[in-house]
Amino acid sequence: MSFMLLCKGIIGLETLTGRARKSAAEWCFLISCLFIVPLLIFDGFSVPVKILLQLCWAIVVVRAAFLASETWKKNRKP
Repeated sequence: MSFMLLCKGIIGLETLTGRARKSAAEWCFLISCLFIVPLLIFDGFSVPVKILLQLCWAIVVVRAAFLASETWKKNRKP
């Protein structure tokens, strides 16, 4: 899977297959660490920066959860 297809799928510009959706969800969860880890390591951020990092983290995690739940729903058999 190409990087551009992954980015388009995460943003929602392109429909992803089940395997690609699962991969995009996994990458989103990994990318979300980039926003939360600095808050755990460094203490000198101003309040607006902390709020911005937390909002970015929440947006990425929620998108990853939606991608993962769509994969789970498609794989579940009634």
